[in-house]
Amino acid sequence: MVVIALAGQAVNSATAVEPLTRIAEVRQLSRAQADLARPVRVRGVVTWCMDRENLTIQDDSAGIWVAVAQARKLHLWRGDDGVRDQIQEGLEVEVEGQSVAGGYAPMVLPVRLRILGTKPLPPARPIQLGRFFSGSDDCQRVEVRGVVQGFCYWRDELTLIMDANPGHFTAQFSSTMIQDPAALVDAELRLRGVATARFNTRAEATGSRVRVNVPGDLMVEKPSPPPDAVPWVTLDRLLPFRTEPIGPHRVRVVGTVVYSLPGSFFYLQEGGSAVRVETSSSTILQPGDRVEAVGFVEISRHIGTLHDATVRKTGVAGLPGPERIGPVEIREIYESFVKTGQIRMLRDYDGQLIRCRARLLAVESTSDDKGPQTLTLEQSLTSGQSPRVFRAVLYGGKAQQIDRLRLGSELEVSGLVQLEFSTNELNASSAKTVPVNLDLILRSAADVVVLREPSWWTPGHFVAVFTLALLALGVAVIWSLQLKRQVRRKTALLVREKNARRDAVIEFRSTMRERNRLAANLHDTLPQSMSGIGLQLDACEISLHRLGIEALPPLEVARRMVEYSINELRSAVWEMRSLSLRGRSFTAALQAVVDQVGSGHAARISVHTEGPLERIPDFVSGNLLLIVQEALRNAQKHANATNISVLIRTEALGALIRLELSDDGCGFLQHGLRGPEQGHYGIVGMRERAERLGGSLRVSSTLGRGTLIVAEVSQHVDDAEMADEDLLADPPIAEMSAPV
Repeated sequence: MVVIALAGQAVNSATAVEPLTRIAEVRQLSRAQADLARPVRVRGVVTWCMDRENLTIQDDSAGIWVAVAQARKLHLWRGDDGVRDQIQEGLEVEVEGQSVAGGYAPMVLPVRLRILGTKPLPPARPIQLGRFFSGSDDCQRVEVRGVVQGFCYWRDELTLIMDANPGHFTAQFSSTMIQDPAALVDAELRLRGVATARFNTRAEATGSRVRVNVPGDLMVEKPSPPPDAVPWVTLDRLLPFRTEPIGPHRVRVVGTVVYSLPGSFFYLQEGGSAVRVETSSSTILQPGDRVEAVGFVEISRHIGTLHDATVRKTGVAGLPGPERIGPVEIREIYESFVKTGQIRMLRDYDGQLIRCRARLLAVESTSDDKGPQTLTLEQSLTSGQSPRVFRAVLYGGKAQQIDRLRLGSELEVSGLVQLEFSTNELNASSAKTVPVNLDLILRSAADVVVLREPSWWTPGHFVAVFTLALLALGVAVIWSLQLKRQVRRKTALLVREKNARRDAVIEFRSTMRERNRLAANLHDTLPQSMSGIGLQLDACEISLHRLGIEALPPLEVARRMVEYSINELRSAVWEMRSLSLRGRSFTAALQAVVDQVGSGHAARISVHTEGPLERIPDFVSGNLLLIVQEALRNAQKHANATNISVLIRTEALGALIRLELSDDGCGFLQHGLRGPEQGHYGIVGMRERAERLGGSLRVSSTLGRGTLIVAEVSQHVDDAEMADEDLLADPPIAEMSAPV
């Protein structure tokens, strides 16, 4: 939306300025001026178009690119798509739109197009090499001559690689214009078309091309010579001195293959000279094959190389053996050449097979299994020589034996010399271009032979071992400090836990003693008083009968209330008393509690125990019995349950006791559970008892589906000792029967 708004604003502001009407005026805008979206209304002849989305037009002043596709993307295009689809070369059109800087030169973003009629194409101007290769002829109709040196297809276009002698450019055609492009290789062509520039992200021209869409604009001035007419040259005379240049045509060489990388390049050797031949031919070549190659000579490596070559096998020959010489000696030979100028005494080593001793410094492999492996080597030196580092490269896929080489190993390496020459010609103090670097191309992993592996105890290993020892010492110190801290933390935790456990024992026994005392006091006072009130009410009723007076209803109600209160009081007194565990197992005490709580109630209570429960300390078992007692009372009083299940089992080798009590009662909504604020202490009390024993209590209930209470408490190894200690005076607790 922002782009649309800005574009619309640019169009509206452009209406207030007089439009540019000549193409040359638009092309003369600076990039900053062109990006101000100057209004444009130009007329010209369509000189080239592609898919009706991009086209070039030219008037009598210049040519320019009209970017219909970009205008549509920016929502500037308001023209008739039917008119746009009729665009072709030779139509005169009027373009209305706005300027933009473009990727290289100013261009037009069209708002609409109007066809005015047909008109002859502008005459093609013969190129001036300086203007053509600098990009100044961009979008102009030009005429150019050149020799075809190769071709390729991209999408629906055919591209010819041309040599203008000098200078390379490309010519682009629709794929249907030329039926057999291979027949044009090495032919001299004259082309008429629209020049366009290649450019980089800084809007700098990096190359030139010509777009040809009119069939009559391609003219063959000299057809490709037949293969037997291609001149023969020897490998050492690819680019010799001649009084007249022979032009950018193919030459023919012959030699023995000493190395081949299929689909990329191979080396031919003949006599004392070797040449690199670059080809995309699918012909499989093996070292020792005699080959005839026809291709174009180039000097991009600053040494004669054959490219875009066709290949024909002619036989088989023996391979030359490697010469024992190293990079240091080769460099000295070339330096001697520079000093003496005795060129005829120089041995050309590019492409020659050599063998030398070297020490391995590094191995580099790409993540791609088909990528090259590179060895960085240092030539083994004799006294008086300077060290020389060079690389050896293995193409065609990884070799495991290369990856397994140990750094510092003494190796014997064989390979083809590949020289890299200086490219800084402007600053060269000599007319001679000399090699500045040397690489070896390994033919296979067998070209690397290990003479001696390095000693394991190297300075690097010493540093590594010393560093590891320091790290181990540091780790040990840190671990010791951490261990001490952990011991102190664990000790403090155990002390706190033991004290808490001891406090739980004291609290349990104190609570039980106080509950029993209160129960005894209540049992000896209130029930007798309430029974006396009941006797007095009975006497009143008997006296009224003797007087012939009918007993009043309130008197009967009072008597029943007294009986109910006596029963409730006896039940409360019983619940406050704890059953003595002395002489009983926990299982027997649990069953006694269940029998006493369930007496007089309709609900069926089942008890299940699992695991060893015989040696549970009294303060643990007492708290568990009180939790069971409270849970059963709640289930009978509030849940209206018909079945209640009690399960107690030991887990984790007896260290954990799990109590599960479930019923099939009415259940309740847990968010509406009443607590101490409403005078209900049952669940809170059960949870507090479990937490005193280092455990927890969970209550889950669903309305209409019953309730489940799960309590987990832990046992400690010293619980029995604390249970046997005389922490508080604990007088015998009298057995007490359930209330009647």
